Amino acid sequence: MKRSQNVRLTRFRKTLPTATTVAVSISLVLSGCSPAPREEAQIYRNADECMQVYPDQGELCQQVFGSAQMDHLASAPRFTDQQQCEMEFGPGNCESAPEGSQGNASGGSWFMPMMMGYMMGNLMGGRSVRQAPVYSSSSRTSPLRDKLVTANGDVVGNRGDRTVRPAPSAFQKPSTPTRVTQAGGFGRMAKQKAQTNRATGSRSSSRSFGG
Repeated sequence: MKRSQNVRLTRFRKTLPTATTVAVSISLVLSGCSPAPREEAQIYRNADECMQVYPDQGELCQQVFGSAQMDHLASAPRFTDQQQCEMEFGPGNCESAPEGSQGNASGGSWFMPMMMGYMMGNLMGGRSVRQAPVYSSSSRTSPLRDKLVTANGDVVGNRGDRTVRPAPSAFQKPSTPTRVTQAGGFGRMAKQKAQTNRATGSRSSSRSFGG
């Protein structure tokens, strides 16, 4: 990365929200064994929305959006047919997976949800901005309806949210796309992960106040 890009990245990182600092400090005081704090991340549909918030960081907004699109093509969940995909994400919300992608390595046609937008955050005290594509469902029968979910199946918020506090795992990229071969399989996985995260958060809260 060129020096000018490093300068822009540093300036960009400084403008990202740091509202979690107080909450993190309180959490560490209450419990020495609490889970890692959740960082604040922003949701954008495209680079233009990012540039509306950071008008002097247009090039970096474009770069992050481009990276999210590449992550989408590489890691979006794969479904064996379009109908199965649309049962999870709603009519018109699925597309053919690109030929030659990891999900198609075994041959045959696969389908994946369309990218609704992307989540952008920075490592707390780290050196880089990171991103992850997000998806949402309009299907009335899907547990993902009006939720924001990553390719990993992490539910990070609701449709329309502009700021979320995802678990650290939400930014992790799958080594290979999740292949869904049973109807409703991805939604069930995401729902189970959300329930587990809520239960973990509840237990952590009890430990924080109860010792």
